Order: sequence, then structure tokens, then C-alpha cells
Amino acid sequence: MVKIKIAITGTPGVGKSTVSKLLVKKLNESDNAERWGCQNFEYINITDAVKENKLYSEKDEEMDSYVVDFQKLNDYVNNIIKSKSKNLIVDGHISHLLKVDYIVVLRCNPEIILNRLKERNYHKNKIKENVEAEILDVCLVETLENSDNVYVYELDTTNRTVESIVDEIIDAITHKKTKYGIVNWLDDYFYMMD
Repeated sequence: MVKIKIAITGTPGVGKSTVSKLLVKKLNESDNAERWGCQNFEYINITDAVKENKLYSEKDEEMDSYVVDFQKLNDYVNNIIKSKSKNLIVDGHISHLLKVDYIVVLRCNPEIILNRLKERNYHKNKIKENVEAEILDVCLVETLENSDNVYVYELDTTNRTVESIVDEIIDAITHKKTKYGIVNWLDDYFYMMD
């Protein structure tokens, strides 16, 4: 049986983890399991996997983040597929840089991201960098630059329920839909890039 790797990517604060966890739960339910011919989707949070398995080359102290070793991370993901015979939902703002079959790029209003990251006590430089990344479509642009033979689906999560987002993702993946270029924050939020 062919195994599928789905990346859920986007700027920190767009809702990747919340969406990914519900997506795994719904894909493992009986109706969707029949559609996919299996009931074995596993969730991987890249941030946790990188820290726990030392899949990094160094730590960036100023930004309080790790410099990911993508070869180690790809090997780690592929070993899970081989050893556990699982389909994967890979959650992380760099998951679009992995070798996957389908990439979902979550987007969200920059003001909402700003507030969420403040609530998480992110350093002001890290907040600024991430808000600017959302305004400039960084995850989408990187996805499109690295997505040969991969389905890409962009989705605006602003003011939507997690359930409706997950249902749209399941529909998109099931029908191999591609959609991107639907969000443009630059005109309305350029002032946030000072």
C-alpha cells in the first residue's frame, strides 16, 4: 500500500497544530479510513521531533530556535513510514521543505498572528519576523519553489472553525485539488512591516 505524507505548513500562529491534530483524528475515523483504505495516520510536530531527536545542527539563541538538519529530518520521517507503516501528517512551519505528497499552506490575518504570538510570549523580534513572513507569503512562496510533483492547497483560516478547515482539507486531499494565490495581506497590512 502506498503511504502518503501530508505537510501542514504556515507561519507560527496560523493554527497548524490545532488543525493537524483534528485532521489526524478525522482521517482515522471509519468513514474516512475506508476512503483512504487505512486507519493509520500519525501526527508529527516537527518542532518537537527536532528537539527530542536532535535533528538540528545548532541552536539560534537570539531567535530561540533550532537550525534544522533537513537530511536528518527527512530520514527520521522516512524511517517512521518504513518501520511503523504509517501515513503521516507533518506539522511545522518548515514542513513544506520536506519530501511530501501534499502540502497544505495555512494562512491567517497578520493581526491575529501578532496577538497569538504575544500571548505565547514570543520575543518581539520573533513576532516581527513571523508577522512579516505571513504578510509576504513566505511559506507559500517557499512551497511553490520546492513543490515539484506535489499538490499544494492554500487555505485562509481567519474567522473559520477548525472543523470547517479540516473538512475542506480532507475534501482537497481526497480529490487532489490544488489551490493557491488566494490570500494577499500586503496591501492591507504593509504598515506592520516597519
